[in-house]
Formats: sequence, structure tokens, C-alpha cells
Amino acid sequence: MKMKKILSIVTISFALVFTSCNWDDFGDMNVNPNATTIPTTSTLLTNSILSAGGVILSTQGALYAQHLSNKQYTSGDNYQTINFSTDGWYNGPLMDLQKIIELNTLTPDVTIVNGEIQNQIAVAKILMSFYYLHMTDRWGDLPYSEALQGVDGLLLPKFDSQESIYDNCFQTLKAATASINTAVPNSNLKGDILLGGNMALWVKFANTIRLNAALRLSEVNPTKAATEFASAFNDGVIALNNSENIRYAYLNVQTYENPYYNSFVTAGRADWVIADPLMNLMQLDTYTSPHLSFYSASHPYKNETGKLDVVADPRLPVYANPIENTASTYIGMPYGLSEANAGSISAAQVSFIGNAFRQRNTPADIFTSSQVAFILAEGRLNGWINSAPLTAQGYYEAGIQASLNQHGVGSGFADYITNSEVAYDPARAQEQIVTQKWIAIFPNGYEAWSEWRRTGFPNLAPGDNALTPNGQIPRRQAYGTAEANANKENHTAALQNQGFTADDLTGRVWWDAN
Repeated sequence: MKMKKILSIVTISFALVFTSCNWDDFGDMNVNPNATTIPTTSTLLTNSILSAGGVILSTQGALYAQHLSNKQYTSGDNYQTINFSTDGWYNGPLMDLQKIIELNTLTPDVTIVNGEIQNQIAVAKILMSFYYLHMTDRWGDLPYSEALQGVDGLLLPKFDSQESIYDNCFQTLKAATASINTAVPNSNLKGDILLGGNMALWVKFANTIRLNAALRLSEVNPTKAATEFASAFNDGVIALNNSENIRYAYLNVQTYENPYYNSFVTAGRADWVIADPLMNLMQLDTYTSPHLSFYSASHPYKNETGKLDVVADPRLPVYANPIENTASTYIGMPYGLSEANAGSISAAQVSFIGNAFRQRNTPADIFTSSQVAFILAEGRLNGWINSAPLTAQGYYEAGIQASLNQHGVGSGFADYITNSEVAYDPARAQEQIVTQKWIAIFPNGYEAWSEWRRTGFPNLAPGDNALTPNGQIPRRQAYGTAEANANKENHTAALQNQGFTADDLTGRVWWDAN
């Protein structure tokens, strides 16, 4: 995984992505082949942002988190793929962002036409931190301090520890926000297809990234977590009324269309269905269906009277489509079936991901008010922000309300919150907060998977056909095979430093102490 753009490796990386069923290995599949290759900072910024949607809508992440199941090809549900390449991230958005910093440093008289110099550099550093935190949460230790040095730089970079990457990202984000000039017009920053040049919102985005990263450290370093959490909160995060949600916008054109739309409509592949763990929680069904007896004489979702349980979560008709020939019957797909067993269930018998999530221009939600409210609820529960205006319960209920409002079903809050599984219980507070966040951030799979690894909530079990050595849900992803071959010494050292006996899916990243 050299930090130079080696054509053969990039070609292999693209091939791996397009022959798989996921669109997350190098960021986003929707890259304009006709885009200019002239390295202007505005173009580089646009190109780097194009990877943001893939972070959120990764199908592999949604499978790990058990938001979704495959209807046909269930290898992803069973963790068949072990190695995931990082090459596309380094040779794509990270390199673009590094180039923005370099050009604004070396030729500011040229790049000033694309925005205030300090703002261009700050935005590049914020996005780099966002991508690096996403990556290190997946792989663990990564090249960081010696990465992105170009063809004339260090080609065999060492791996920095995940702890040091987190430390550096905290410092980078704080320094970036401190340098931003928020007084300039939105139009001043060219190429910003994420926040439209709104520098005040870039500050809040950076602080929200810090807030989320601080919570990730709750089990491994609660003291540092508390300090960084309070700092980010005091500096100001996005509002809790859905007015400042950070969203990557897809467009009504094929090159930039939502990847679920691309899968269902453009590619004609109907495969992504609601997994039964999510369906169970949204129906508040206490019966856990056996994985391999989906269509038995007694349907696993029937209660004692033989009738389907009433849908308790008002978001379910948004998240899922009803099964064929019904108006309101929702059935999840057993998670982790073999392809033979999955093939015995017809498409008419399960609920596919809802139409609202697979329109051509459906956005990818990077951070929402609901997610932030749940983060604050846990921080308040931990005693990290005791002067905050709401209690842990207040933030928890605000998170549910914001999520329902986001999906147009806010009027259902009054009934939903009275359910015994949803009504705030101090004895189960963390479990309830994290579980409701897991539901609310659907289908942001990698984030949901990280929160499950950190806390163990909700209670998820691997599929019956899990191919991991220990038969369990993955705790990380293995490095790309090119990494082991081309940067072997540093790759081996990274495994040893993390205490891994093998580069596989079972090792735990630094903060995964649950």
C-alpha cells in the first residue's frame, strides 16, 4: 500500500470493488469519469467529498451491524471477505486533500481564487480527520504520520497506533476550527458540495466529529474521553432540531445517484432486505426467530394468538417496504443464512429496504440531530457534561423525537415513548440509548457496527454460517493483501503491536475493550 499512485494497484482496487456487492472499499462508486484532472483546489475538494456517501451507505457495514441482510448472495452476511484494501482511500480522497493543503501552502496566490487560504486548509484537515477516523475504526493501526508523501517521499510508511491517530485527529480538528474565518460568504469556498461553503457549519461539523470520537474512547480511556467530549460540546455541535444535519447529497443523474437506487434500478438487483434483528426491535417483538426455520408452520414473528405483532415503531414503514400484496405486513430476513437457505425464501416473503432510502437523490446522513442527541445522552449519563441543559433522559427522548421528525413520523412519538421497551429506564439507560441510536442511524452500518463493538448493544448474534475463525461477528477488517506483500515489514510490525496473531476479522481495535 504505497502512498504513490501505482496504476496496477489502483486498477486492482477498482476491480475488487466492482466485482463485489459493496460500494465502500474506495469511498464511493459514483465518480465522474469526465471530471477534469487539472489539480485545482476546488476540483480536488469536490473529488474528495465524493467519497463521503460511501462511508455512510456501505453495504458491508450494514451487514456487520445487522441492519440489512442479503436476499440472494449471502457471503457478506457470513463474513467471507477478509481483506479490505485501503489503497483507494490513500490514493483518492486523502491524497486529494493533502494536495489542497500543499497547493495552498506553496502557491497561495494561485489558490486564493477558490476561497480563503486558511479555510481551504482547515476544510481539508477536517475531512482528512473524518476519513482517517472512519478507516482506523475499521482496520486499527494505519499509516498516518508517514503517509501521503507522494512519489518523492517515503514509500514504505510505518503504521501509527490507533491511539496516536485519535490523538492527532483531536488536535488537528481543534486547530482547524480555530483557524477558520466564518465571516466570509458561503460562495467564497469553491468546490464544497457538502456544506456549500458555510464555514460556521464546518466548525460545528468538526466539533461533532470530535464529540463522536471522544465517546468512542469511553471504555479504553474514560478520562481522555470525558475531557475531549466536554471540549467538543462546549465549542458547539450541530443543532438538535434537524436544521443542521450533515448530509451528502446525491443527484438525479446517473453519475451521482444514490447507490441503493443504482443497485435496485440501474443494475436491476433487488437484494437488500431488512435483517430480522432490526425488524424485531422495530416491532418490539420479544421473540427471536431461529435463523434456519424462517418459514415453518408457525411463523416466527407470530405471537400467541397467531397474529403478526403490531408495528410499534412509526419509522418502520419508512425503513422497510411491506411484503408483496400487503399494505402493512413487515417481515425481516433471517441474518446469516447460507445461499441455499436464503434461496428458499422468495422475494415476496420479506421486506426490502424502504423506497425512501433508495430514491435516486436520497442523501446519505453523515451526522443527524438524532445521533448527536443520543451521543449527548450518553455523555450526560457518564457525568461528562453536567452543566448541559438536558438530562440524560432529556437527550434520549430528544434523540427519538428528532429521528421520528427526520423521517416524517414525529406525531408517533407520544405513543412510541410509552412502550415499556422504549420508556427511559435508569437501570438500562446505556442499553436503551445505544439501541435507539443503532435504530436511528440506519443504514449507517459502519457507525452502528462500531457502537456495537464499543458497548455490546444491541444484543446481536452471528449468523449460523459465520466464516470467521471463531464463528463470531467481525471486530475489525484485515488489511489489503497488497499491504502485506509490498510493505511487509511494517505490516508485520503493525500486527504485532496490536497483539494480533493473524491479520483477520477477529482482532480487536484499540478502543474495543467491551
